[in-house]
Amino acid sequence: MNNSGRFVGHERRAQRRLKTAIPILVRGVDAQGKKFEDSAETVEVSRRGLSFLTERKLKSPATVTVIIPGRGQPHPGSRPTDFLARAAVVRIHKEAESYRVSLRFIGATLATHSAETT
Repeated sequence: MNNSGRFVGHERRAQRRLKTAIPILVRGVDAQGKKFEDSAETVEVSRRGLSFLTERKLKSPATVTVIIPGRGQPHPGSRPTDFLARAAVVRIHKEAESYRVSLRFIGATLATHSAETT
């Protein structure tokens, strides 16, 4: 925190971001107004959001659906379900030939296998 009482750098984050490649499916409407469904891999993941690389141009703010196979809550006596959440596009950063898109889950949190609070 700086002298004005504002958080600076990574201190603003409520959850730690884990650098990991997890397969995801993203559905939504792109910047040209076309519906899409793309497979991708995460770059970073936290309990409340993720980032991924795509060649598709998206708008911020926009809302997409994210599916992470096998990462949902398990039912008693069976294997985990898929994690399904609506997510808001909060940041888009051009990286070479791709866009790095940061999403924040809406009304959902992702269970992870690592302590994330700072």
